[in-house]
Amino acid sequence: MNDPGKMTFKLIVVTQILALILLTACATVGSVLDTPTSTNICHATDDPSNPYEEITVTNAELNEHLAHPNDIFPVPVDGCPASPAADSGGKITICHVTGSETNPYSEITVSVNGLEGHDKHDGDIIPVPEGGCPASLVVSTPQDSSTVCHATGDTAIPYEELTVTSAELSEHLEHPNDFSPVPVSGCPATLAVISEGMIAICHATGDAATPYEEFTVSVDGLDGHGVHEGDVFPSTEGGCPTADPVVSGNDKITICHATGSKKNPYNEITIGVDGLSGHNQHEGDIIPAPAGGCPTTK
Repeated sequence: MNDPGKMTFKLIVVTQILALILLTACATVGSVLDTPTSTNICHATDDPSNPYEEITVTNAELNEHLAHPNDIFPVPVDGCPASPAADSGGKITICHVTGSETNPYSEITVSVNGLEGHDKHDGDIIPVPEGGCPASLVVSTPQDSSTVCHATGDTAIPYEELTVTSAELSEHLEHPNDFSPVPVSGCPATLAVISEGMIAICHATGDAATPYEEFTVSVDGLDGHGVHEGDVFPSTEGGCPTADPVVSGNDKITICHATGSKKNPYNEITIGVDGLSGHNQHEGDIIPAPAGGCPTTK
């Protein structure tokens, strides 16, 4: 005869084994279900005005995209970059926020595959701007919003800086003198002349012989020049300066302001390069100041 105690013990053991098998199976299925089958990346378009598009790819497609020289994975917290990143062997140079007021950014090079976690850093600038990392902290805006220089109609303060939704942006760009985004140095102190959706600016070249080039850029996006340190918005009435500008570390420029006095015809003053504090409209002002200082005669 079979021992009832032994039968009960065997039944308990079999039940426990079946329970463990079921738990293992559930855990396996759960882990498979929890593994994402797709992800978002910034796919390089080769279009300078819209260098990246955010697309969703499967895990199988991801490896193929990571072989593209300029695709970025994952999408940074502030969205895909507005300017193209330089191809550097699977690396990308970015401005990493340091938290320091005196040195707000550190320029570092990271992998385009994963961005070494910097995609989650709010405030990091990806990629580094053409002129290098900004000397002052740039306040980022939510992905569904944009910054705008909104014309006020007030000659003393011609622009106010606004943050608007994507829906509101189109309405602002229909205003005769509004443009977006706000340049890194802020909205101009003089009213810009906008013609058929274009604005003239002085682009800093870094060349002492020809320090500026006059470019005409779109009011919608500024063709990426909004992040260029040293660019002048808008261009001066007489065109861009032809001499090497005397610029301080705070986006300032030294000029000779015409006084109207015969004894002291010029005052040497330092003003903001953005808008030139209205001195681009002063006939007789010398912008920038000559290397040897302001003239003593008219």
